[in-house]
Order: sequence, then structure tokens, then C-alpha cells
Amino acid sequence: MKKIIIPVIALFTLAVACKKKESVEEERLSVLIKNKDVKGLQSYKDRQKYKMDSLNQLIGTIDKELSILGVSDVASGFVQVKKLELSNFIHSIEIQGNVTTDQDVMVQPQFSGTLSLYVKRGQQVGRGQIIGRVADGGLKDQYLQAQNGVAAMRSQVAAAQSNANLAKISFEKQAALWKQKIGSEFQYLQAKSNYEAAQRTVSALQSQVSGLQRAANAVQANLAKTAIVAPFSGVVDDVITENGQVVSPGTDIVKLISLSTMRVEAKVPETYLAKVQRGTAVKIFIPTLNKTLNSSVRLVGNFIDPATRTFVIEMPISSEGGVIKPNLLAQVQIQDYVNPNAMQVPNQYIYEDAAKRKYVFTAVNVKGKDATAKKVMVNVGEKSENAVEISSGLKAGDLIVLDGSKNLTDGQKIKIQN
Repeated sequence: MKKIIIPVIALFTLAVACKKKESVEEERLSVLIKNKDVKGLQSYKDRQKYKMDSLNQLIGTIDKELSILGVSDVASGFVQVKKLELSNFIHSIEIQGNVTTDQDVMVQPQFSGTLSLYVKRGQQVGRGQIIGRVADGGLKDQYLQAQNGVAAMRSQVAAAQSNANLAKISFEKQAALWKQKIGSEFQYLQAKSNYEAAQRTVSALQSQVSGLQRAANAVQANLAKTAIVAPFSGVVDDVITENGQVVSPGTDIVKLISLSTMRVEAKVPETYLAKVQRGTAVKIFIPTLNKTLNSSVRLVGNFIDPATRTFVIEMPISSEGGVIKPNLLAQVQIQDYVNPNAMQVPNQYIYEDAAKRKYVFTAVNVKGKDATAKKVMVNVGEKSENAVEISSGLKAGDLIVLDGSKNLTDGQKIKIQN
């Protein structure tokens, strides 16, 4: 009976000792987390990885010795594998942007007076449409009078031109007779003088017509300023000044926006300046609408903000029939790196040993469902949200072990699930 009790007590003592050690380790980890000790946590992590690597090596040695001793070669676990193929790898950076519009203005009058507004909030208007008018203060009457004055003066010009034409005919006849030595010199000179005087009268009257017309045009230009015109097609987003109020140049009347030419603006860290160029593809996600849009960079700013160390980019988007509004928040994914022939592995299946070397497990010596796990050191490139680009260590056709690879050891026997 004693021979049985002693080993049991020894095992119990060992279990208690291990339990105490685990408790101490947990307490140490808890203190590191509580104190937010980054260096301490990193050091703790490295120690645990080293222990894991040592344990994996020990298990691998045991499995090898068991195999030499003729122990049945039974797979220790089921795993899932995937045949590696060259595929398109895309790396993106994500930043926050803001939806805005190319056309968002406050419409103001060009003339002082009492306002008459013809539109209301939310109304669609076309480019050039008169959306309001300022009282002209008698300008219309002045313009009509000026036009009447021009018309009357043009009548005088017509009469003077008619007299000038008759004087020309008389002068030409008199000149022909005088050339033939018929008639007197006095008659010739008098006809010439009358014609020249008639021409001067026509010229003077035409000058008066031009002056009156310029005055009329000036009045007409001022009269045109009394109309408040939409500079582009859009929607009246807000009415600032109501009917009947006295306004002057600089007074905001309505806020007019266009939803046909929308864009997203975002600030990009300067470290990406060389990678983000005009034409770079982007995906824009509007969280409020749960909507994703495809676009490309239309403009890259030439100025680095010294306070934020960022530069501005713009991307055009559709308003989706007016659903997307200015000032909506947008999440912008910029594709700053693309490799169409990349070898990539999901993030969670790439591990790191105590020396910070990256490795994965592949399935080799495959015979039906039976295979052997092989630990393969790899070099990694860019990282995306779900995958890592493998720059070396793997090739197309390799069977990468996915689910079930976490606790494998090099050379361990495995079974492949369908």
C-alpha cells in the first residue's frame, strides 16, 4: 500500500507546485497589465514564446524517438490545408474623410433695395434661373426713357442723312457742270459747302445717338443687377433673407448647393506622399448609409500642413440620386501597393519564434489524408487587413496548413480534413 501512496503523493506535490507557479505567472502578468508596462509585457511575451518553442522542439524530439522505437505512426491532429497560388495582393491605408460638394455658395445681390424672393428651401433651380429680384428704384423707367431718347435721336439722324444724300446729289451735279465750264464757281462752292455741312450734321447726330445709347446701356446693366440669378443648377439648401427685407451687395440671400458634383476630401500623412498619386484607386465607405463607392484620387495637394504633417487629397463621387449629402463622414481606403502575382497567407497562420523569425507550417509527404507538418521560415512583405504578402520561403503549389497549425511541431504527423 505504501508503494502506491508515495507516487500519488509525489504527483500531487508536483501538481500543487505547478499550480502555484501558474498562479505566480498570472499574478505577474496582471501586475504588468495594470501598470501598462509595455517593455515588461514585451519581455514577458518573449519568455512565453521561448518556452513554447522549447516545448515544441522537445515534443518533436520525443516524436522522432518514438518513431525510431517503432511506435505506431498515428496522426496527432486534424488540420485544414490550402494549395498556394499566385494572386492579386492589395495593400490599403485607411483614413477618415469628409463629403463635400464642388458647388456650395451663398448667393448675394448686386444691387441695393427691397428683396422679392421667388424660391423656397429645398427647391430645385436651374443655372441662370432668376430666384429673386431687388426693387429697381425707378431704373426701369429711366431705361425706357433712355431708349425713347435713342429712338428719337435715330429719327433725327435718318432725316439728316436724307438731307445729306440730297446735298450730295446736288453737289455731284454742280461739280459735273463746273467741270464742263457750265455754271458759276459760286454755285459749285455753295453746293459743296451744303454737302459738307449736311455730313457734319449727320456725324454730330450719330455721336449723340452713341452717347444716349451708352447711357441707356449703363441703366440697363444696373437694371440687370436687380435680378438675383442662380450661378449653377442645384438645390436651395437654406433661405437666409426673407421677402421684404432691404438688402445690399454682400447680403446672403440663399445657400445654393449642387449634389451632382460631389467629392470626398481627406488628409493623408506625409509618409504616404510618394505612394498616393493622381489616379490611385480608392474605396470610399459611408458608415451612415452603409454604402461603399469606388473612385480614384483626382487631386493631390501640393502643401504639407506643418501642424498635422498631412496633405489633402480629393476624390469625386456620385450623389447616388441625392442620398449622399455634404459633410457626411467617409472612410477612405487608398490602394497604395498592388502586386498582381503575390504569394499571400492569412495573418493568423503566420507565427513568430523567440528570435522573432516568421514561420508557417506546410503539409509534405502527403499520402491520401496522411501528411507531415513542416516548419518553413518565411520573409514577409506588405500586410493587408486579412493577409500577409510572402516575399520568400514559399512557392506556388505548396500546401499551407491553416486551421490546426497553431500547436504543431516540425515533423509532426497530421491528418488532412476534406
